[in-house]
Amino acid sequence: MWRRILCTAVVAGLAVGAASTAAAQSKAAKIAQAMAAGPASITKNATIKDWPDKSGKMAMLREGSNGWTCLPSEPVSQYNKNDAMCLDPTFTDFMMALIENRAPKVTKIGYAYMLTTNQWGSNTDPLAKGPTADNQWHKMGPHVMVVYPDSALLAGLPTRPSMMGPYVMQAGTPFAHVMWPMK
Repeated sequence: MWRRILCTAVVAGLAVGAASTAAAQSKAAKIAQAMAAGPASITKNATIKDWPDKSGKMAMLREGSNGWTCLPSEPVSQYNKNDAMCLDPTFTDFMMALIENRAPKVTKIGYAYMLTTNQWGSNTDPLAKGPTADNQWHKMGPHVMVVYPDSALLAGLPTRPSMMGPYVMQAGTPFAHVMWPMK
């Protein structure tokens, strides 16, 4: 009897340990993926958070000290293979406004890196989930994003997606920002 109880306890303990190890590997993988999205000089001291869950809360994966926040990729889908990103405080607020479906309040220039990106998105509708006849659906490779406090600063920049140079993404919306493709 004691042997059976002891064996059951050991097996249960191994199962719990294996589950903890799998969770730790998942967390470590998310941290590594988030850190690959930006320059090492920024990511080494950045806060790493996970995307908001259904309640809107973002899990803390690692505390940082430089004001930057990095996120791992959202789950792989038909249009998203990797959308990991690193954002300065201004761009973090800008992105949270998009996630929360509220108007952003940009008071200074903000930057975001998506150096490992492999995804598709709309150039006209920040909430689009797929291509339409008029949303300029396009593939986005590695890029840097810049948001400006005054949309007038975007006047004269191209608004069609291109890997050949910068363009305004989502022009004419509160979420307009400049995309700088990286080759």
